[in-house]
Amino acid sequence: MFNFNSESGWSLELELECFIICKQLESAGFPHGRQTELCEELANRCKLDSGTLKAKVGNFKSELGYTKPTNSSIATKYLVDNFGAMSLKESEALLAGYKLAIKANA
Repeated sequence: MFNFNSESGWSLELELECFIICKQLESAGFPHGRQTELCEELANRCKLDSGTLKAKVGNFKSELGYTKPTNSSIATKYLVDNFGAMSLKESEALLAGYKLAIKANA
């Protein structure tokens, strides 16, 4: 469905992880500094640096209408268009289901 450059480090799973971070921030009222903390935690589990992840979360915030428009990817726009109204808990279930499906097809 989406073409992620394998050398970029991006995947649909990481898009979903950033979407979850945005949902965590949203549910907590966007506390100052929390985006950096969450992105640093994710950066420790993947190949991307926290600044890149923060930018992606910023794109999700933009697509959800919390900040000015940005140059969001097709994948980011797709996730927001199709799943943006989900709660944090529902979004976490979406990621868990995706991971289960990938594991089952591996």
